[in-house]
Amino acid sequence: AGGAASRLYAQRSQGAENRLRGILAGPRLGGARGLRLGRGVTIDGPENVTLGHDVSLAGGVFLSATGDMGRVSIGDVTHVDRGSVLYGQGGLEIGARCAIAAHVVIYSQTNRFDLAPAGEILEQGTRYAPVKVGDDVWIGAGAVLIPGVTVGDHAVIAAGAVVTRDVPAWHVAGGVPARVLKDRREV
Repeated sequence: AGGAASRLYAQRSQGAENRLRGILAGPRLGGARGLRLGRGVTIDGPENVTLGHDVSLAGGVFLSATGDMGRVSIGDVTHVDRGSVLYGQGGLEIGARCAIAAHVVIYSQTNRFDLAPAGEILEQGTRYAPVKVGDDVWIGAGAVLIPGVTVGDHAVIAAGAVVTRDVPAWHVAGGVPARVLKDRREV
């Protein structure tokens, strides 16, 4: 029983610590209320980040909203799990009540390689395109979203999927590249 009690104490202690970090960071992040920040959360360009109330960013989450088009917006009661990376240099909007699992990567920019095929990769420049994730969306562990995609409200992205095109509302998508598998409303 001693081991279970010490684990419960550690969980409560970590929860309080996450809430305290959120209280301290909230004013710099648009006055977010009820914010929870795990250990090792990094936010580049906090002036371009807007977080709704009761957002939770677990340990090791990285948000980047730098550059001329950089912005990240996350809606109310959304949870981003450990080790996820959200690049908002081209604009990133995530809706309310979303569950983003561990190690999800969302890109709103990518390096070009097609401008001068014989030229060096690093001289090709960058392409920016906003990413939009609707309300009540679940993105499974290890999924990747590329620049320019939209995921509709109530959609589910399977673990490990690579989303290269839009996913309609209420649909489940999975695979590499991801394809629509079914409508959630159809049993």
